[in-house]
Amino acid sequence: MLHNRMYLGEIVHKGQSFPGQHQAIISQAQWDAAHALIATDGIERRRETNDRQSEPVLLRGLLFTSDGERLVPSYTKKKGKTYRYYSPIKHRRFGAWASQHGPLPAVPVEELVTEQIVAVLSTTHIVQSVWDRMQHIRPDLTEPQIVLPMRNLASLWQELFPAEQCRLAQLLIDRVVIADSGLEIIWRDQGWQELAGELLPGTIGAELQEMEETV
Repeated sequence: MLHNRMYLGEIVHKGQSFPGQHQAIISQAQWDAAHALIATDGIERRRETNDRQSEPVLLRGLLFTSDGERLVPSYTKKKGKTYRYYSPIKHRRFGAWASQHGPLPAVPVEELVTEQIVAVLSTTHIVQSVWDRMQHIRPDLTEPQIVLPMRNLASLWQELFPAEQCRLAQLLIDRVVIADSGLEIIWRDQGWQELAGELLPGTIGAELQEMEETV
């Protein structure tokens, strides 16, 4: 409605506007002032959206409902405070009526996933499985060169920058499924091998060892 030039007393034909025979109900000055506000507001919305999309979000692209609907990061602001959620993608595209699922508060879901990541990094049989696979890829390595950095990573997870936590979550997780019974993480087998490669001496593994000794 805000772009309908009929209110200016014009008619539009094939994308061009012409003076009409009806009387305008707003002035050109009012039209220009309104569209200046629209343009400014649009720029601010796009800037804010771009800023939000560039922020690290732990489960961006990873979170799904049990019936396969993707949950995407969203947020609301109330009294100057920002509240983060993961909302069904159909909400974003078509409105709340389009999905049977509602938004989930981001923080408790991310905390549960983080707890699982840290637990798995220090779980004996998982670490042993990664080491068994790495023996075939890098037979020159010793067990402590893989096992210790993984355990160091688990103990120092909270010290990592959010962007690095997000990168590692994307590396290790294929998807996270939210169901009535709880949360299920489907891991990326290849991701664990890639992580082990990143923890080799001379890489982040040495930095983690240094951080662990400092702490």
